[in-house]
Amino acid sequence: MNTGLISTRYARSLLDYAISFGEEKDVYANMKLLSEMFPAFPKLRSAIANPGLSIHDKKEIIVTACGGTVPPSLDKMIDIILKNERETLLQYIALRFIELYREKFNIQYGKLITAVSIDEAKEQQLVARIQRITGSKLEIETVVDTDIIGGFVLNLGDYRWDASVQGELTRIRSRFKSLQEK
Repeated sequence: MNTGLISTRYARSLLDYAISFGEEKDVYANMKLLSEMFPAFPKLRSAIANPGLSIHDKKEIIVTACGGTVPPSLDKMIDIILKNERETLLQYIALRFIELYREKFNIQYGKLITAVSIDEAKEQQLVARIQRITGSKLEIETVVDTDIIGGFVLNLGDYRWDASVQGELTRIRSRFKSLQEK
């Protein structure tokens, strides 16, 4: 069974269906939350896959993992997934939906790593500046890593912008090593 192909079909159908009802943003938020629940609660996958649970109980678990309420388009898709016994693919469907949504609406996902936590205003200022450069919307996850000493590292798609003190020290060390070898 090709899980990638199957999950892509379900995710694409859900995206198209949600767009037709104007629920795409709500479904996107639910699918992001659902995708975060699988690693946070490892027993979620086995609970959903449990053959001893009724479809009603499985649906209740899934809806709860989506935040408690879901738009009608997602509700209907959950019914279809359960009816077709594809609940074991739910995490893959959620992840693929997120990818397709970001592609469709030109959203780039990135990770901003800083040595200390930054306030919302600074983060928004940086995001706005990067949006002007890239010409697309951004979703940024912020992470604090004291190992970078100061500055920041921005991972955006295949690009990495290292403006950290640790990165600069590493580059200086490399230059010194290359000068010593000559």
